[in-house]
Amino acid sequence: MAKPHPHGSVAHGPELRAVVFGGKFAGKTTLINAVFGEGFLPNQKRTAQCKKLRGNVCGRELMLVDTPGWWKHFPLSDTANFLKKELIQGVSLCHPGPHVILLVIEIDIPFTEKHRKAAVDHLALLGDQIWTHTLVLFTRSRSLGNRTIEEHIEKEGEALKWLIEKCGNRYHVFDSTVSDKTSQVTELLEKIEDIVRINDGAHFQIEAKILEEAAEWKRTVMTRAKSRELKQRERLDKEELRIALLGWVIAGKSSAGNTILDKKVFVTDQSTLECQSGCGEVDGRPVTVLDTPSWFKYFPAQYTPAWIKSGIFNGVFQTVTPPHCILLVIPADTSFHEEQRKVIEENMSLLGEQVWRHTIVLFTWGDILGDVTIEQHIESEGEALQWVVEKCDNRYHIFNNEDRRNRVQVTELLQKIDQLMAQNSSFQLNAEMFGGIHAKQEEDAQTETTDEYNLQDIVRFVDEEWRRRDKEFLKRVSKVKKDIKAVQRGDASLEFPPDLSETRLNTETEDHTDEKVSQTEPESRNVGTVQDEAKSTLKLKDQIKEMLDREWSRREEALMGRFQEMLSDQGWETQSEPTDDDKERSKIKVSHWFRDCSEGYGSAQGSVQSE
Repeated sequence: MAKPHPHGSVAHGPELRAVVFGGKFAGKTTLINAVFGEGFLPNQKRTAQCKKLRGNVCGRELMLVDTPGWWKHFPLSDTANFLKKELIQGVSLCHPGPHVILLVIEIDIPFTEKHRKAAVDHLALLGDQIWTHTLVLFTRSRSLGNRTIEEHIEKEGEALKWLIEKCGNRYHVFDSTVSDKTSQVTELLEKIEDIVRINDGAHFQIEAKILEEAAEWKRTVMTRAKSRELKQRERLDKEELRIALLGWVIAGKSSAGNTILDKKVFVTDQSTLECQSGCGEVDGRPVTVLDTPSWFKYFPAQYTPAWIKSGIFNGVFQTVTPPHCILLVIPADTSFHEEQRKVIEENMSLLGEQVWRHTIVLFTWGDILGDVTIEQHIESEGEALQWVVEKCDNRYHIFNNEDRRNRVQVTELLQKIDQLMAQNSSFQLNAEMFGGIHAKQEEDAQTETTDEYNLQDIVRFVDEEWRRRDKEFLKRVSKVKKDIKAVQRGDASLEFPPDLSETRLNTETEDHTDEKVSQTEPESRNVGTVQDEAKSTLKLKDQIKEMLDREWSRREEALMGRFQEMLSDQGWETQSEPTDDDKERSKIKVSHWFRDCSEGYGSAQGSVQSE
């Protein structure tokens, strides 16, 4: 049933239909609530499944379809298959087809070549004719300040200008924070009607073959997923549990450890540098969780720094009581290719072939899946991910770390660990295996590359460069968090954003000379000391630089996403009760600060990808 809306009136006519596309955190759901009226869509952090909504807006019947967002730094190849199919499903919900595709782009962060390529590739899932029906819709227009949208487009550069030209120079600006949105909504409807007229009233019609293939794919995945689900058996034993978390960077290991223990034990906004254990009582039984340093997602295991390998090895085995279970943590919101399968297999080999008998795959980011079951995700990603799950004898589990109060997910995990323990003997490493594993590490360390520098030089450089970027980024985030707290206390309104000239993050690899490393870091990671002057100017091949930028993009994207969520939260109340205008000015200042931060590293990364 259509919902009346208080906006003004425009001419009546047939129902207008539009699908809202865009990256994560772009403001798609907020936009829909602003158009239909606040509270039309339930308050949620992320959209997992497409939703069709109808209402009467300005005297006109309107249908909007909300869709999940893609990671703006990710190429299409790194988007999970279920999300790709969900985007196609969104168009099919808008029967017989949408008049317009609203491509939502937020103004308060730079639009780079990565963003352009991600948008183009994701829209290409719908077919080549999509562009004649596409309108770019800019959100968070308050961050424009005194600039016009045209000045903003010109300032952003070729990537954004190319995209707008691809859409026939059709764009609209929307500010969902103003109380009276009538003029904005009316103008948006008029622009949609203009597109309908330009297209002679025709709607976008996706190719039947694309819809048929998507439907067949979904039926196959659901059938196989149900079969996989039935293989899982449950058993509960109240013995003490010892759990170790392994996985690549930005997988969510530390968050998973906090979810299991139901308390914040592990730091989640920075990389895990050394093994750390946490204890607690879970479901009436003692549980110990070991968090470990992460290996890279895209670098082969030979590039994993020695301090990470030794940290994992010593953490798992150099204890009186080895863990009952290894949780191999894999995020469920990104694609999984043969590349990742090999990286996992090689890094897991550090612990010997027996490790697979004691491993459960723990998928994180369960909130992104929505109604998609984990079995459907496993089947949709294909053979590489299925190999890993089968290597673990079909043991897997899914976590939503955003909902730590959901203790059912933890209870079910413990049941699966109990079942694993019942099937296997203790996880032990004998002397023969110990010697073989260390011999392999020595062999890897002596491997020569095809150029004049050996593998150890490259590993050292990659490790140092990663930590340099991470340290600079976190230092700037910490600074803005302090500024925000000052606003919340009423001590400041951020009238003068901090000077970033000395802290701007540069992702260009640099020549490194001798430098001191903090005494708090493990001695094995003291990579700054370079005795050979020739090697102090180590130049990495383009392939290595590309992989490093690809890895860093995942870290950058995760931190930026969390930061944007923080800025969008309604936590601006202060003890001194500033006016709404005061709070809005502060928020704009923070947005500008964040924008300047992003420009400092966004432009330097080129078009290489991310988590």
